[in-house]
Amino acid sequence: MTFSTKSAQDRGTVYYYRNLLNARDVKGKVKNAYRPHKMLYYSILDAVCLLFFLDELEIDVDSEIPLPSNFSNLTDDEKIQWLNEVCSRILRKYFFDESSDLFEQLRDIAGNPDHPENYWVQNFEDGRIRCHFCPKTYAYVGSLKAHESSVHNVTVGKQSQLSKKTDDDADQLQDYIFMLFKLVMLHKNLDSAVDMGDGERSVRSAKYELPIYNKTNKTKYSIGSIHLTALTSGLLPAGQEERLIANRFINLQGGRNNNIALDEFVEMLNRDSKVACSGHQTADSIVQHSKEYPHIINIAKHYDIVSGIKGKKGFHHLPSYRQDVKSIRKDLLELHVLEHTPKRSLHCRDLHSERNPFNNAYQGLSTMIYRHRPMFPFRRLRDPHI
Repeated sequence: MTFSTKSAQDRGTVYYYRNLLNARDVKGKVKNAYRPHKMLYYSILDAVCLLFFLDELEIDVDSEIPLPSNFSNLTDDEKIQWLNEVCSRILRKYFFDESSDLFEQLRDIAGNPDHPENYWVQNFEDGRIRCHFCPKTYAYVGSLKAHESSVHNVTVGKQSQLSKKTDDDADQLQDYIFMLFKLVMLHKNLDSAVDMGDGERSVRSAKYELPIYNKTNKTKYSIGSIHLTALTSGLLPAGQEERLIANRFINLQGGRNNNIALDEFVEMLNRDSKVACSGHQTADSIVQHSKEYPHIINIAKHYDIVSGIKGKKGFHHLPSYRQDVKSIRKDLLELHVLEHTPKRSLHCRDLHSERNPFNNAYQGLSTMIYRHRPMFPFRRLRDPHI
């Protein structure tokens, strides 16, 4: 939604800052370079947060922060409380858009059985779907659509999407920055929950991600979010539900905030296993490779010592994250992204420029949930009746 290689000429976009910072490791698919992409997005997020912070306190970059008069006499908890109050005002203003409801469309769909999105699931009874005009019932939505179209001459179209702003007052760059801020904040929330081993926050995050997966046609991720939400919302017994929420992470390094998600760890093991067991394999060779696998891991961890490699020499320096954030913040200040500029548009048509990323994210979501929600614990097959 926010990254396109065609947006190099659009100042303020992610790909523009990728070129500005010369982040050459941000290339190819995200799954092949996840951490470089993440660091680029976090650099932009920190720069945007600095911009919001300066605007909230009404100060310039070089001005001193107007702290309370007795700030030095406050306790550590009171100082943190003051900072949290400033952050909460920023979130209410820029993340929740003050009075607007971020999930207004979802609440309309969930609270109204007669909503067009609920048309195909509102007559779901005893594992079958009843026709709206006759007593016939069907096991599949497609069969019901064909029946109502051919017999009753009824065709229910998709809900019309909200078109992109084309009026004279539209500011696509500002809307893009605000949408980018919301999406990366949601990712940051999940990322910090994984680091801290906070299972409840990680599971709760799936509810925010589901509409985005549905909007961008990421079907497998949508099904995974539906399964996780269903399992932790009463489908499992209390003990199993608690274990599922708590045991979602693994700590390979030790220490605080060094957890990684179990599914990511499994992907790492799968990748290493495929490297070690490439080509045609038999049952005997697989057993042999499985015995060699622990030794391969040990060699990979101590390769420098085994090979006698000494410390690195040279004048190569890693890029400074602090300087990257400063460069992005400086560019955003020059663009005046917090000032509404009418008719300011993006040349790249592949980027979304909606201020609320959850707009138009619920089309077909009701049918998707009914179709893939598990009826039994840990049943990975879809419900054949929907």
